[in-house]
Amino acid sequence: AYALSEQVPDAISEYEIIKRQSPKDSAIVIMTNISLGDLYFQNGDFKNAEKCFKQVLKINPDNINALNNYAYYLSLEGKKLKKAKEMSRRTIDAEPDNPTYIDTYAWILHLLGQDVEAKAMFKHAMLYGGKENADVLDHYAEVLYCLKEYDLAFIYWDQAKALDSTLGLEEKIAERKASMTK
Repeated sequence: AYALSEQVPDAISEYEIIKRQSPKDSAIVIMTNISLGDLYFQNGDFKNAEKCFKQVLKINPDNINALNNYAYYLSLEGKKLKKAKEMSRRTIDAEPDNPTYIDTYAWILHLLGQDVEAKAMFKHAMLYGGKENADVLDHYAEVLYCLKEYDLAFIYWDQAKALDSTLGLEEKIAERKASMTK
């Protein structure tokens, strides 16, 4: 309830209590650490977020939720991108049609300068639900923009903006259009 109502410090406190009460129950440790990793990251504490994801992967190295979230947070931090790519690739191997996992992998490819490969992955994501996710559309538009496919990029940004007006895309779109006229 705390997490859903964006009371992140209270949610962290409760999950830490749960984790301490069941240190030998691997299912609880995995579930709480995944949630804690997300909450710590949301709270700006990447060190503890990373620690939580590492604990999950120590117990279950193939936990695709932890692999995906950890890889995505590394990409947002711009850190250890090769490691993030490797972890994300494992999620794609496990669930090749999951648009969330495809988004993470394609975004990491983009950050590594592999935009042609990222575009192919995003096209695949569009077939499996990516069109219903504003973040996926935004990432795809960014890749298209970098590939100088401006018209298509702005179409996808408009779709993303229509799905979620809280992403701040108005400013980004205006900046991109302004940079094209220079």
